[in-house]
Amino acid sequence: MYLTDVFLPIVDSETGDWRHLPFPGSVMDQPYMTMQILMLMQLNFRKHLSEKAESIRMKVKH
Repeated sequence: MYLTDVFLPIVDSETGDWRHLPFPGSVMDQPYMTMQILMLMQLNFRKHLSEKAESIRMKVKH
């Protein structure tokens, strides 16, 4: 699965920032479609992290 085999090993689990890229070289050396897919996954991963943090904040307030 792309999420567990490619995405999760290359991103920071707390922020969703890239720890390294999937292929050797700079960002410009990465395959275009691969990076488009990974950036979409990153966007959704960060949305998930934000929603999780908001849920925790709401529990703490009550």
